[in-house]
Amino acid sequence: MKLLAVLTILVAACTPAPAEPAQRTTLEIAYADDPSRHALLWGIVNGKVTSPTVDVKVSFLPLAQIIPAANTKQYDALEATPLALPRAPGAEPGFLILSNGLVNISSTALMVGKDGVRSPAELKGKTIGVASLGGTFVLETRYVLQKQHGLNTDLRTGEVKFSETPPEATATLLRDGKLDAAVLAQLAFYRLRGSADHRTLVNVTEEFTRLSGHRPVNSVIVTYRDKAEAKRAALGELQRMLASSRAYLMANKAEVFKDVAQKRGVDEAFLEWVFTVLDLAAGPLTDTDMAQIATTWEAAKSIGDIQSAPAVKDVTFRP
Repeated sequence: MKLLAVLTILVAACTPAPAEPAQRTTLEIAYADDPSRHALLWGIVNGKVTSPTVDVKVSFLPLAQIIPAANTKQYDALEATPLALPRAPGAEPGFLILSNGLVNISSTALMVGKDGVRSPAELKGKTIGVASLGGTFVLETRYVLQKQHGLNTDLRTGEVKFSETPPEATATLLRDGKLDAAVLAQLAFYRLRGSADHRTLVNVTEEFTRLSGHRPVNSVIVTYRDKAEAKRAALGELQRMLASSRAYLMANKAEVFKDVAQKRGVDEAFLEWVFTVLDLAAGPLTDTDMAQIATTWEAAKSIGDIQSAPAVKDVTFRP
């Protein structure tokens, strides 16, 4: 019995203690409520992309909510205009770029009614409808009209008036000649691009790229300096998960597009099209990402939207 007791003690002493469960961190992130973003994050939302240490809670917000959300610090990371950083350099909320966001290939267009103006120069003294004056699609348009077509596009004193217009009314206003032109992007552009009642006056994004040498960045994914200090490892893992979710989308488009189309009320053909006219980047910044962001900031400076901009590398998150 003594021998058995001794052996039992020895076995117990040599048996490794059960491993401590890995500590998990929950990150809350927010993206624009758009079918393309639902497709990008489908892998994370549907459990195809997971992490041993991080749980990700995703919110999709309307444009009117996501723009001011960047200043609330409610989320650990969120999609924001790239101009959020140079507009408040070195100040609160202390943004850092976690990932590039929407890189525009050719999804922004300046459209008119079929009997509307025939050239951009004719827009002098006219009104252009936009979904939001703060949108980067408007920045693209103003840059192209100013640099290529010689129009002063200052929002207060310019030769062209930009007016926020309900997107659902834009097609009718253009058709009836009650709006001179409109900046349309993504789904709105897709729906009108083949319309007999409307014409594309300028493919804005293609002109921007030709003039500047880089594609415009319409959004970036930001975190905050204090959150980066507190959750650096978790945010680094989020970068990996974002890249993996994008890779899952690219490898499984039929599965993802079918589900997103059904749930978001769009057709699969739109999702196929939209990923040919824009790129949703995901993951740590590449040299190309940095060059595109810097070019977008330079474009904003050239039309007076911002006075200066930091070096992209100085506001880049590093795990």
